[in-house]
Amino acid sequence: MKLHANAALTIKQRRQVKQFFDNDKLPILEIARRFSVAPQTVRRWINRADVQDRQGTRRTPRVVTPEYEQAVIDYRRRNRTHGAIRIALALQAAFPFANRGTVAIILKRSGLTKKGKPRIRTNWKIPVGRHRLQCDVQELPAIKGGQGFEYKISFIHLRTRWKYSEIQPDCQTATVAAVYERALDNLPPFS
Repeated sequence: MKLHANAALTIKQRRQVKQFFDNDKLPILEIARRFSVAPQTVRRWINRADVQDRQGTRRTPRVVTPEYEQAVIDYRRRNRTHGAIRIALALQAAFPFANRGTVAIILKRSGLTKKGKPRIRTNWKIPVGRHRLQCDVQELPAIKGGQGFEYKISFIHLRTRWKYSEIQPDCQTATVAAVYERALDNLPPFS
């Protein structure tokens, strides 16, 4: 008997798992620990009648009848903004096997999918270094009064990596703007 390529237990170990559970009444977690496998693996083998690997199951092919295909196309023409999921849900009453996968295939084959505009790529990059400050706001537990928060507002000059920080009671826009003004006075010039 050839084992599955990813089998966690050998045939002998599978028999031992069943014996430990049925005869020795060991808990599943203890058996899993002994064999260094997940508890789900132990449950799988104690619930099976035999210790052989099962043949893999194949998925059933998608059902696309001509009536189903025509219903999808007609629905999409009536409702241009509805996508594959919405169409599949609407058609499930008449076609119980309707799902978004087959609807998407039919729409693509029929040329009824929306074609997005191609993105225009640019070589523009965010300037780094000489002309930028980075702002960081960090929430800290309040030292004064023992409750609430204080905020550490920092500005980092990206060319020199110098940092200007202040502890403030809030992080409102006006407070951050005031710290920014003081940071510009204390950090090196941009030019």
